[in-house]
Amino acid sequence: MRLINQGMAKTSANILLFLFAFSCATIPELKVHYQLPRASDNLEGKHVYLAFEDARKTQEMFGTAAKQEFGNYVGNISFSVARHNEPGFKIGPFKLTDMVKEGFKRRFENAGLEVLSVKSATEPQILIVLNEFMIDLVDRKWVAKMAYEARLMKDGKTLSSQIISGEAERLKLIGRREADTVSGEIFTDMINRLDLLRLFQQGNLME
Repeated sequence: MRLINQGMAKTSANILLFLFAFSCATIPELKVHYQLPRASDNLEGKHVYLAFEDARKTQEMFGTAAKQEFGNYVGNISFSVARHNEPGFKIGPFKLTDMVKEGFKRRFENAGLEVLSVKSATEPQILIVLNEFMIDLVDRKWVAKMAYEARLMKDGKTLSSQIISGEAERLKLIGRREADTVSGEIFTDMINRLDLLRLFQQGNLME
């Protein structure tokens, strides 16, 4: 009787382990790939602090239809970064706001800026105000939108700013693959569209 009970317990444990592994394997994940532009040294030698503000009207990243497709999505984004004309590599799971900050940090460094880890009283800061980041499924098309404002600031004053927004779409074919593609496209386009040199020039911070 003891052997039978032990066998049943072992079988039950195996079933539970299988169900747990299966449930973990089927958790949906959004994958965002960021492709950096060609590196530049136009702002080499300059220092800046990166500040961030989440000003989205809703904290939901998915529209109604997209939310149904992603089911029990837990909020982590598989984020990968690539240098110009290189395949890139995954740098880890991020929440949306952390991913946006990381993307801008790498964009700044790619332009020659040194990004300060601590705010300085003598150096400028760039405040990124995220106004929108939304993914939805409309008429069998994945639609991604992103909008933000970049403000170059010093001594509490805004020296120059740029407002950037855009939209990308991809036809839904199989699963959520095109959602990953369109998310990477909008993220790359929006961040790379920021003209950092012009931001500094208009702020009179170029010698």
